[in-house]
Amino acid sequence: MDDSRKIVYDTKEESVMINKKLKKYLQEEIMPIYKKNDWSHQHWHIYEVIERSFKLSKNLDVNPNMVYTIAIFHDIACFQGRENHEKNSAKMLLEDNILPNFFTEEERNKMAEAIIDHRASLEYPPRSIYGKIIS
Repeated sequence: MDDSRKIVYDTKEESVMINKKLKKYLQEEIMPIYKKNDWSHQHWHIYEVIERSFKLSKNLDVNPNMVYTIAIFHDIACFQGRENHEKNSAKMLLEDNILPNFFTEEERNKMAEAIIDHRASLEYPPRSIYGKIIS
């Protein structure tokens, strides 16, 4: 991907290259859904998770666009209830009809898996590096 299609996401510690169109889509179409969530799962929480995720993935061989997308989607469905929010959030990611423009089916499945694995009360460890980053 050429640099003209990327945007820098500035964290407190570094800059991360994110696809401009992906970032625009996630910021304008997905982030507003967080207004439906309870106070503890609003925008501020997501920006903290983005920051922490980029910090944790700094020296790892991961796709920053996937890290960013996982962080944004991980609690998106809290407005549907806390009980299964991780599964519902993963479902929303998988059903999104714009993300296939940016990610393969395998990448979308891996992101959904990471979102499911972020729940602290799970009885198993995260199944991928992306799940470890978000949890």
